[in-house]
Amino acid sequence: MPASLAAYRIRGEDAPLDLILECADWQPVIGLINGWSRQPLRPGCGYAPDELDAIGRRSGLRFPPLLREWWRLAGRHPLVSADMHAVNSCLLGPEDCVRFSRGDFLMIALDDFQTESGNGILTNCLSHPDPEIFGVNTITTPGESPGLDWYKGKFIVTGLRVPTLVFATLLSQLFDCGEALRDDAVHLVLEDDSLGPTLPDDRMKAELGLTRFANPTMIGDIYSDGVDVIYYWMRGFACRTELAARRVSRVVPVRREWDPS
Repeated sequence: MPASLAAYRIRGEDAPLDLILECADWQPVIGLINGWSRQPLRPGCGYAPDELDAIGRRSGLRFPPLLREWWRLAGRHPLVSADMHAVNSCLLGPEDCVRFSRGDFLMIALDDFQTESGNGILTNCLSHPDPEIFGVNTITTPGESPGLDWYKGKFIVTGLRVPTLVFATLLSQLFDCGEALRDDAVHLVLEDDSLGPTLPDDRMKAELGLTRFANPTMIGDIYSDGVDVIYYWMRGFACRTELAARRVSRVVPVRREWDPS
């Protein structure tokens, strides 16, 4: 990360947008949106700093630097303003973030609309330049999952950062929400369900040109050819075009899950 951007974050100040666009934290997120969604990022997709200041003042909150960076990049993008009734793993813009938050928790990614479970930042950590992400589940009780420290109304640390959470949520939308993607995008799953939890073998990687998705926000096992194909273990293939889908189907037995076109 450029030292100057780190300094902006530590001071709690808004960095110039071009500095944020060049930051390694956000490059995977920007690439995912520009390469796979129907609408690439453009200036009107984000919030201005004074708009975020006004929303924060009305709610009595000061949003942390990395969260402000995300909303300045894409707070008004269709992937952020999706229908929360219909889409799980939904990213929240600043107004909805406040709406689904409570006194001790700022919700920034909603996993379930009805139960208001999701991931966010503890409000006593909002002054941190790079706060940890916590998850909250509003319905699971110790009796239902005694082996998990994920109980009703309790917070657990997820080990994610804001860019990591954004990337993971966008990736989930990529595999679950075809209408948000390019018109010619295709989702393929392995024909043999028993292969679902396996990683790609050497033949698959060689013939499709897959390498492990290298980025600073990596979670899980994700491979890509760098352009048109993403393989997400247990989820299958996301193909940007029909041509890429045909290329995958020649190498691996697959079936089509959705085709937005």
